[in-house]
Amino acid sequence: MKKYLLMAIVASGVLFAQNTETVDLKKNMQEMEVALAVIQRGFLYNDATLVEGGVRSLQAKAKYIEPPQGKDAEVFGESNTYSFKYAKKQSSKIAVLSDEIWSNFKKGEKYTAMSRYKETLKQCLACHKKIRKR
Repeated sequence: MKKYLLMAIVASGVLFAQNTETVDLKKNMQEMEVALAVIQRGFLYNDATLVEGGVRSLQAKAKYIEPPQGKDAEVFGESNTYSFKYAKKQSSKIAVLSDEIWSNFKKGEKYTAMSRYKETLKQCLACHKKIRKR
């Protein structure tokens, strides 16, 4: 009887346990989305503090962009690390583009800064289209 009870407890724990990596990935993506919204608000209000804060936050979160665990094995096979390399490449592009957003905004070149913002969003969408597919 005790064995069955123990097995039921273990099984329910396994079934209802949440993957912490998925939660962290979701949280990171949500924080990046908030950072992009802050940058956009800074453009609308012509507020350099908002733009700078959004850029710094975006850069801090972009460092942790990784593909969902197990994605390479499911899609590309065990030996292929395409999604990991692609995610890291997008992360570095986002960091460079966000630097350009801030530097152009500081110089007063707001249209160029907004163009860099648009390119940053394109990098996000490209990654979601190729890797995440959600």
